[in-house]
Parts: sequence; C-alpha cells; structure tokens
Amino acid sequence: MWNMSALTINEQPIHEDTQKQAPLYDALRSYEQSNRTSLHVPGHKDGRVFDPIGTAHFSEVMKIDTTHSKGIDDLHHPQDFIAEAQRLAAETFRADHTYFLVGGSTVGNMSTALTLCRPGDKILVQRNMHKSVFHGLMIAGARPIFIAPSMEATTKVAKMSDISFIKQALEDHPDAKGVWITNPNYYGMHQDMTSLARFCHEREIPLIVDEAHGAHFGLIDEVPPSALSQGADLVVQSTHKMLPAMTMASMLHVQSTFIDRERLSQVLGMVQSTSPSYPLLASLDLARRYIATQGAVQLKDTVKRLEKERRVLSCQLQKLSIWSGSEGVDHMDPLKWIISCEGVTGYQLLDMFYEEGCTAEISDPRNICFLFSLSESEEDIKKVVTAINTIDKKLQNMSQWAEVSSLDMELFAEEGTIHQPEMPMSEAFHSKRKQVPLKHAVGEICAETVLPYPPGIPLLTPGEKIITKHVKAINKLKETGAYFQSPSDDSMETLYVVSR
Repeated sequence: MWNMSALTINEQPIHEDTQKQAPLYDALRSYEQSNRTSLHVPGHKDGRVFDPIGTAHFSEVMKIDTTHSKGIDDLHHPQDFIAEAQRLAAETFRADHTYFLVGGSTVGNMSTALTLCRPGDKILVQRNMHKSVFHGLMIAGARPIFIAPSMEATTKVAKMSDISFIKQALEDHPDAKGVWITNPNYYGMHQDMTSLARFCHEREIPLIVDEAHGAHFGLIDEVPPSALSQGADLVVQSTHKMLPAMTMASMLHVQSTFIDRERLSQVLGMVQSTSPSYPLLASLDLARRYIATQGAVQLKDTVKRLEKERRVLSCQLQKLSIWSGSEGVDHMDPLKWIISCEGVTGYQLLDMFYEEGCTAEISDPRNICFLFSLSESEEDIKKVVTAINTIDKKLQNMSQWAEVSSLDMELFAEEGTIHQPEMPMSEAFHSKRKQVPLKHAVGEICAETVLPYPPGIPLLTPGEKIITKHVKAINKLKETGAYFQSPSDDSMETLYVVSR
C-alpha cells in the first residue's frame, strides 16, 4: 500500500479488498470467453486473421483487443468497467479523479494545455519541459512565460526551476493561468513542491506537474513523495515508464477545484483516439492492482538490493562514478543510477555498456542513466554490476577520449532567467518561413522545434530568438553524437526561421 504518512491531501480510505480486483481486465477476459461472433472491428477478428509469423507473439493479446462494443465500456464515456478501474486508480493514487490515457503522457500534457489556456493566455512554464507541453501550448495559442531550470552542480543536468524564481515570475505575471513544472526530471532528481503549491493556491491558480518518471513516488519511504501528496492540482504520469504497464499507457490525476474537469473530459475526447487500445487500458488496471497489492514489498526489496550494490561499487570504482546526490537535490529516485567518467561522453558510455549487453535509458554529453524497475531480478542486477566493473577496468587503460564541457549549462538561459518568446509560438509556427544556414541564424526568430532526443526537451521552440549559445550548443551536440528528432534538415546545418 502507499506510504500513508506522505499522503496528506486526499485522505479517503483505501479499500484493500476492492483493490485486489481488476474490473476492466476481468471484463475483457469475460468477452474473450463469451464465444460470440465478432461482426465489428478490429479486422484481425480476435487474432484469427493475422500473418502467421506473428501469431505466436500476438495471439493472446489479440483475444482481448476489442472495441467499445456492447458489454465493453467506452473510454470517452465511461459508465461501467473503465469507470470503476479509474475510480480504483484514483483511490490508490489519492486523487479526486483519474483519467486513463492511451497516447502516453503526451496526450495528458496536450489536454492540460488545452484545458487551462485560451488563445493569448499566459502560463508559467519550466523551460526544460517535454516537447508535448510546448506543442500543447502552441495548439492552444497560449503565451508561455519560460523559467530557466536550476542545474545540478556535479552532473550538470537541468532539474526543477528554483522555487524563488517561480514565485518571482508569478509576482511579475499575476495574470498567469497556472504554473507548470516537471518533477522529477528524467534522471530522478526531485524537489519539494509543498511551498510552491501553497503559493499558487493563495493566488487561486493551479500547480501542474509533469510527473512522467514518478508514478511510483510515495509508495514507500525510500522513494520521493508524490506530487499529489505535496499539493499539485493536476498530475500527468507515464505509468508505463516506472510501473508495469504497456508502452503508451499513462494516467492523469486531478485533485482540485481549480481544474475544470468537464472541459478536461471534453478535451481528452478530442485528442485521444476514438479507437483506444483495450489491452493498454487493461494494463493500467493491472498496474494499479499490482502496486496496490504487492508493489511496496517488491519495491522495498529492489531498493535495498540496489543500494547495497551501489555502495560497494562506489568504493571499488576507479574511473566510473555513480552519482549519490547533492545539497541542491531534495530527493533522489533510488531506481535511477547516473553514471559518468571524466573525459568520456555519455554517448560513448552508452555504446560501451551496449557492447556489454546493457542498454541505458538515456545518455547526454556527460552521463548515462540506468532505470531499474520495481522488481529487478538478481540476475539482471548482477549483469549490470559486472558490466560496470568490466568497463571501469577498460577505462583505466585508456587515455582521455574527449573534452566534456558543461553543455547542459549552455542549453538553456542562465539560472533564474524569466523570459517570454519574441513571438507567440503558434504565430511563429504558422508564419511564412525561410531556411537559413545555422551559422547565419543568430538574431532570427526560430520557426521550428530543435529537439535533442532523448529526453525530448526542446533547445529552441517556434517564437524564440536564436542567439549565439544556441548555435554553439547545436554544434557541440552534433560533435558529441547527439540525435535530433524530426529536424527539417537531418544534418542540422540549416534552420527554418520566420521570414521578415
């Protein structure tokens, strides 16, 4: 069960007997066993019509891959099994209401933007947000006020903006419709939000949290507290990232009168598929059941074993280092290991670990990050430890490969900077544009999104003025092996700018 000491907002009791149920999954199993003739979509007809080479892997899932036919609830108007599954999730996560998402947190973020903002509305946004936040604001026609993130001193990665800067931005822009932050960051660094939530509520605006990597928070004392427990009004979680749900299966939680739930439901109906995947929805139901009935025990055991291995490694390693926290970070997710080596880029480490049979979650110019699950096998943990020791020994016999700069410090504005794009994002995106060489782009207004991936945080968004540090950062990222997602020019030698 959830760590009750951390849950101070919604204190309705959790009913252990009902939490053992999985109403949506059970409904799909009943459908499978009903032996009815399918005269509706999908065309694979419960897996009977399918390419034989894929049958072995897909056959069982396709038996419950149905649509909202009679006897199966409708995600866009839940009245039965989906409604009950969402109610149980809200009870587990201590929300007033929970919405199931089948398009990942991307759908949750875009729905949030369209719910909160009308064209021209201001909203305070942490600058190192996922691209879906910016895209949602662009579609909504909102005017984001960007707040530069703080930087962790050792790893040089961006984390949540300093609360004092967010409060100052609210004083400067009292007409803002809300505050939107990411917490934790991709690497598991978490900042306390209690005072920020209180500050927002005193001004009668919501605190929105992209908690994509924190769906397990609050489950035990050894992990950070959940955003809902600290007063957030709307929280988007990528359930599939840290909990046992299928890819793209996510949740959106609400616990506030500051959120127009009727409008939110309407917007979700606009951006979610009218043919949602029922296996994805069922995986959310089962993920909730898992964490409510056994997740805490499994997580506590995994964290204990990981911490034991991390302490031993920290004493043994000569070249590699595993980050263990700093004064500037309130909490750290024990399921994330940030590994680095002086003189070696994260991209190079990514390749080295891949050769040893270990695939990291993310790499950057300085670090790689491993993501562990709630219940890691002893075999996998030993494999990771062996790979770390093997690579550490290899690095002892190698000269420095690269000069690793504090590139993340260059990716965003100086700490504490509060700025508004030169042109509204939607206006810049729809403006007449021209393609110019990157080296000549300084001083122009960007007309496309420049997106190093992962983690999918834009370096530039439409409407922002291109300055020298942006060009330097793009060139440095290219040199260190970074990948840019969906650029207009794969070589990143040119950019689209607003034609003036």
